Amino acid sequence: MELRSAFDNLRSKDLVPSDDSDDSENNSISKIATGANHSLVLFNSTNSVYGVGDNSRGQLPIDSAETTSFERVNLDLRQGYRVVDIAAGWETSYFVQRHESVAIEDRGLISSPAETTTSQSDLLIAIGSNDFGALGIGSVDAPAAVAPTVKGKEKKSIPSSPPSPQQHTLSFNHLLPSESTCLVTSIATGINHVVLILGIYSKDRPPSQLILGWGSCRHGQLGPVSSSTPKPSLRPPKSSQQPPYKPKQPPSKSNPSTPQPPAFIPTPTVLQVKNTSPVKRVAAGSQHTILLHEDGTLTTWGSNRKNQLPLAHPPRVIDVECTWNGTYLVTQPSPDKGGTKWNVLATGSGVKGQLGRAALSSSSAPSSSASSSAPALSSSDLLPVDLPLSDNLQIRKLACGSEHVLLLLENETDGTTQLYVWGWNEHGNLGLNNSQDVFTPSRLPWTARGRIVDMWAGCGTSWLVVEEDD
Repeated sequence: MELRSAFDNLRSKDLVPSDDSDDSENNSISKIATGANHSLVLFNSTNSVYGVGDNSRGQLPIDSAETTSFERVNLDLRQGYRVVDIAAGWETSYFVQRHESVAIEDRGLISSPAETTTSQSDLLIAIGSNDFGALGIGSVDAPAAVAPTVKGKEKKSIPSSPPSPQQHTLSFNHLLPSESTCLVTSIATGINHVVLILGIYSKDRPPSQLILGWGSCRHGQLGPVSSSTPKPSLRPPKSSQQPPYKPKQPPSKSNPSTPQPPAFIPTPTVLQVKNTSPVKRVAAGSQHTILLHEDGTLTTWGSNRKNQLPLAHPPRVIDVECTWNGTYLVTQPSPDKGGTKWNVLATGSGVKGQLGRAALSSSSAPSSSASSSAPALSSSDLLPVDLPLSDNLQIRKLACGSEHVLLLLENETDGTTQLYVWGWNEHGNLGLNNSQDVFTPSRLPWTARGRIVDMWAGCGTSWLVVEEDD
């Protein structure tokens, strides 16, 4: 099995210590998470997480300020715990650790309390930048030290050695009912906000869940939170010459009596979800959040300045993903209507082709990027992405990066896969050997050995897992 990026090829076995290279389980990639300029890879093995990229804010638990090759991260895990999930914010990393006695491998809710054999709850390690309270530790970082450029402008200074990567272990037991344990069944990160699904289990009650969140919430991306949230303490400034840091608050409204949301929440907080159907999926954009419920309905929070919140909620939604300023829904038509077995709907910003259909009527969009016969579409339209329709093709996975989208399809007849890509392509992140934005889905030419079996999208990056032929 191989791991390929848009720019070079990287064998997954090269990430694993030589004494583990013969263990096929270690070579199975479970998840890839990316931040602004750092990436994490989780393998299906105990504590096997690797990191690469920028470490100027201590977002990678490694010994160097940055690395251009993957290094195994050093995590302070509790005894008997192992990493089962990872996530990344802008300059922050998260690692879900679970006790080895928990007899469950997937991230879905346990159907019966008897299926878990432990009284140990999941824990979360948070590391890196604490801008907007992203670490969830009740404080925020003061601004980073700056150095003037030759033109008199200021830029963030990059230290020659990284700050000490302090690992903060978060427990959620104080939020649980008495005599209960919890598992983190899903975690989603925006640039500076975090939302997770917490499964609650006890011996005398049926399973339930809490939706927790923290970090930036100025635009409502954490739902209707209270303005009375406790004020956070501040970490010491990185430069003693800087004035005391004061967190920015939302601008005042004309009606001062109207409750204003806080700029951020610095500790894990139970979010207010009105829909009583359990949440099975969370997706986060830059300033918005989408919850997908078990009954196929949606809860939408946050900014709608780019029309990224679906105003009409179609029936039978089975998956949701978000770019920074867009929302993508996978729907399943009613069986009695016939036709295609699935559809992908998109709404939000489309100036770089992110909506996967005709280009918006904008001078910023190249005229050659869209068909001349295609109508100009408003970004507020929740409409289908222009994809090939075939009864033999099924969606294997939809992945959203910062402003580009990947869709992996599988042929039910022969098991072959096809990858379609579209959107922002400034860094060649669509793998098409050019840097032109793509306004309608383009099939990635695949001539390499093996087939694509999984993929992830990041901030201007794409990652493909390739299963080699025997």
